[in-house]
Amino acid sequence: MIVVALALTAGWYFAVYKPQKDAEAKALSEKNRKDAEAKEQARLLEEERLAEERRRAAEAANAAPKEGSIETLSERSGRYYVVAASSIDADLIMDYAKKLSAKGVTCKIIPPYGKVKFSRLTVAEGDTYADTQKVADGLKGEYTDALWVIKY
Repeated sequence: MIVVALALTAGWYFAVYKPQKDAEAKALSEKNRKDAEAKEQARLLEEERLAEERRRAAEAANAAPKEGSIETLSERSGRYYVVAASSIDADLIMDYAKKLSAKGVTCKIIPPYGKVKFSRLTVAEGDTYADTQKVADGLKGEYTDALWVIKY
């Protein structure tokens, strides 16, 4: 009788109880794996979102023009300047300089000197004529083809 009871218990254990526990353990491990995948997916999405926010912030910082400066030269410096505008009316030059300054351009105004009766607005400068002319050629797309280089 004890042998029959042991045989029935062993049969129940291996036929019913163990397969049920194995299925539960398998389901639990599958659930844990899916949870881990979902957490990893959420982490990756959060990293992408943060990277996108940083990229947009950087674009916004670059897109917002920085305030440029306006300087009036008081004496000759011996440097070469890229002239964007020239006018007999100094107020027109100052208005244009303020407009460019709002876009982030640093401007220098060369007042009338000697026999020259015009004020000139410069947008770039350099040490040699050749280097300054290359800068002027590069700026022609932003301004007009009427850029020229002078030494002051």
